Amino acid sequence: MKAVLLVISLVLLGLPAHGVPSSNEKLVTYQTHQISPLILPDHIRRYVSSLGLDEMQASIADVRYEAYLDALDSIVEASIEREAAIRKRLDGILMGRYRATQEEIQELRIGLEKSKRANWQMVDEQLDLLLEDIAAISPEIGREKIDRVKFDLFRNIYLEPLRLEEADPTYSGEGVDLFVLVEEASRLELNEVPESSFQPAMDTWRLSMFPVIRSNAASEREAAYRNRVSAINKDSSDQINIMIERSKRWSVRQGIDYQCFITIYALCPTAEAAAEWTARYRRANYPWLWISGDEVERIADWIFANGDVDQIIVVNDVLADYLTRREMLRLETESILAEGRSLGSNLNNDISASFEVVNDLKQKLMQNSGQRTILIREARAQLEHPLTPGQRAAISRLLLGL
Repeated sequence: MKAVLLVISLVLLGLPAHGVPSSNEKLVTYQTHQISPLILPDHIRRYVSSLGLDEMQASIADVRYEAYLDALDSIVEASIEREAAIRKRLDGILMGRYRATQEEIQELRIGLEKSKRANWQMVDEQLDLLLEDIAAISPEIGREKIDRVKFDLFRNIYLEPLRLEEADPTYSGEGVDLFVLVEEASRLELNEVPESSFQPAMDTWRLSMFPVIRSNAASEREAAYRNRVSAINKDSSDQINIMIERSKRWSVRQGIDYQCFITIYALCPTAEAAAEWTARYRRANYPWLWISGDEVERIADWIFANGDVDQIIVVNDVLADYLTRREMLRLETESILAEGRSLGSNLNNDISASFEVVNDLKQKLMQNSGQRTILIREARAQLEHPLTPGQRAAISRLLLGL
């Protein structure tokens, strides 16, 4: 969430003056009252530009956007007023002014969650009104174009924030955007493929994903609410049900994404391009697993730059074996995680420890993690063995970032 706060706070600097009272105060208030998704100035600029509105029409869109912000402020004001009595009672209990049972405290905390949940429908309605009103500024724009432009906006407001959490091991491609992956690949491994060749696959992906992106976001918002209430009530059984439902949604998304991946794979002109495209797709789904520049690679790079011939020969031998074994373990990790999802579990979610169905898979994942740790430790020892004490000290400083 800190990453989301930082990125959005930077963009909020472009809001109209009345939209940002001071620094991140507006943003924090919106987050506190779950005003999400939040349409930012950059979103509107791209939306207006993609619709092809002229300068005068864009000015009308700006006025409409300010009205949207005013509506959000009104939602927040109503939310604050609705929560006031609950917060007063909770604060009084915490400060010892009132005596309360644990049950009352739980009810009050759940009351705050319900109050925030009451904002969602109004926020969604304001989003729909904003987009339709701006599209209606130019009556010449057809429905198909509006839907295409709206889908691009949905990709930005629903998928991009998810990718900010991709360093978390519970992330498994929830924010994957095939448009972004194809755009990147078209500049590199697929640069020989005509741009028009991608269009059928991307159109199919867009049509399949259009209703899913937003419905999944709404379901995830509801799941997060239920999860918080379950945590307050210490109801692990409901948390398991939430995890199972999330896994089902994940499977639907993965199916749509994978079909597009396969279609693009068939366009790869060479085996090398196919391997690069496959690696790109895998990295997008499990970025935390595919972090480049681990300590073995960093040590190897340092020796390549500073070592003698004999030391570099050792690096070549060790690194080749290390990368092969690491690849096998990563493939195994992905396979275990996917199998867990098929059974309804995100194995990296803490609640999965209470889901007996996946106990064996949890054990396999732990063994796999241990093997990856041992592999790094052994490779590092092999690389450092021929080094001098001074070189080893330099390596230690390198890994410490000194």
